[in-house]
Parts: sequence; structure tokens; C-alpha cells
Amino acid sequence: MLFRGFLLTVQVTFFGASTGLVLATLLAMGDIYGGKIVSTIVNIYVEFFRGSPIISQLFIGYYALPSIVNVQVDPVMIGFLIFALNSAAYQKGYVKGAMESVYKEQMMAALSIGLTKIQAIRYVVLPQAMRLVIPPWGNEFCSLGKSTAALLVLPGVLDLAGAARAIASWTWKHLEVYGLTALIYLLWLSIMMKILDVLYDKVKIPGIEVMA
Repeated sequence: MLFRGFLLTVQVTFFGASTGLVLATLLAMGDIYGGKIVSTIVNIYVEFFRGSPIISQLFIGYYALPSIVNVQVDPVMIGFLIFALNSAAYQKGYVKGAMESVYKEQMMAALSIGLTKIQAIRYVVLPQAMRLVIPPWGNEFCSLGKSTAALLVLPGVLDLAGAARAIASWTWKHLEVYGLTALIYLLWLSIMMKILDVLYDKVKIPGIEVMA
């Protein structure tokens, strides 16, 4: 049961962090280049997901919205979706900071040789920004991996924390179960952070850095 819970935790974390990065990139582009109206919409989205507890977001996604539109939803899919949307709100700030750290002269140079703004963003800004965003993305990945414990509020969803709670309630061996669970979190997140550190050292741009 712990192994199955761990697999679900890993899947939600990877999906939330990777899909969140794609959405965050679109949000950052909208905030920087989309004009006042688009920027306002983006910031309302970001403030909602950053300013409200993720447990509340899971409750709204599973209980409130389905009752409003009168449809049934899969709690696991709601978990995947909410964590992706939540992660995108946090990562938007990282991606925006990375994009803005790319020298403005490079954008001007790209436009001067005939590239459109979209082409300049795609071929000049984003390739550098995606390298710069690796350290803060790693922090978000680590935070998201631990936050998946909130999935235990959804019925029938047994992530690692939910499986640990179920086993501890059956066996009354709380110290052993939660101690093992904490060790699993520590090991897999530490390994992932080390992998990302190695990746960043290989692709980082000398002289251009962004704060994590």
C-alpha cells in the first residue's frame, strides 16, 4: 500500500510541476507582453491560487464545482488538476523573473535582424529563461512533493501520506509507519534535488543568474 501511495505521489508531483511549468510560462508571457487586461487576469489567477490553502482548492474542485455544474468527477483527476494549477501560480513568478533577467538588448537585437516578437521569445528569451528557472523549479518540485499529502482529504485517494494514515490507524504503529514515510519523502526528494543540481551545473549560463 505504501508503494502504491508513493507511486501516486510521484505521479502527481511530476504532473503538477511539469504541467505547472508550461502553464506558468504562458502566464508569465501574458503578464509581460499581454497588456494591462491580460496582466490583470493573470495576477488575479495567481493571487487566488497562492493566497488560498491547497486543501480549500481541493474541496472546491471536488465538492463545490461539480455540484454547481451537476457532473461527477474523479477525485484522482481533480488532484492532478488542482496541483498543476496551484504549481503554475507559484512558478509564474519564477519564470517571469527568469525571462526578465535575459538582457533586453538581446530582444532588441533579435527584432533588429527581422525576428518577430514571438520568434524572439521562442528562440532567444525562453531557451535562456528555462535554464535559469531550474533552481527555483527544483524548490517548487520539492515543495509540491510534500504538499501532495493534502490529497488525503479526497475520498478514495491514497497517496503516500494517505496510505500511511490508513496503515497507522489499522496497526497502531504510528511511529514506525510515519517514520518510514518521512524517510521515503526525504530520500526521493533529496535524489531529485541532486539530479536537478547536476543538470543546472551542466546547462547554466555563466554571468546570468536568477534568485531561487
